[in-house]
Amino acid sequence: MRHVFIVGLFLMLSLIVGCKDQASQVCFESKCVMVEVAQTPEELSEGLQYREHLDKDKGMLFVFPGLSKAKFWMKSTLIPLDMIWLNSIGEVVYIKKNAPPCFSETCPTYGVDDLAQYVLEVNAGFTDAYNINVGDGVQINIETK
Repeated sequence: MRHVFIVGLFLMLSLIVGCKDQASQVCFESKCVMVEVAQTPEELSEGLQYREHLDKDKGMLFVFPGLSKAKFWMKSTLIPLDMIWLNSIGEVVYIKKNAPPCFSETCPTYGVDDLAQYVLEVNAGFTDAYNINVGDGVQINIETK
C-alpha cells in the first residue's frame, strides 16, 4: 500500500510540474506554441544556443523588462529559426524568416527599429506554415517564475 501511495504521489507531482512547464504559450489565430521563457540576463543571452533540436510547436519567448530595439544573432545556434518580434500590445512588428545558424566570430544581426517587448523563436518555416504576418495579433500567456 505504501508503494502505491509513493508512486501515486510521484505521478501527481510530475503532472503538476509538467503542467507548470507547459503553461507558458504564445497563441496566434491559427496556432499556439508552448514556450520556454527567457527573462533573466543569462537566459536572454544564451537563448537557444547549442541546442541540436527544437520540438515542433515549441519555442522560446524572450521577455524584455521594457520596450526595446532588440537585435538578435545566431552565433552558436545550431538550428535555423524564424524570429518574431512582438510589441507590448500583442502585435507582430517584424519577422525574420529562416535565420541560418552561424559558426563564425562575426554573425549578422537581425531586428527592427520598432520597439518590441518580446521576441519569439520557433523552428524555421513556422511563419510560412501558419501564415503569420506583420500586424497579426498574438495572445501571450506566461507562467510566472
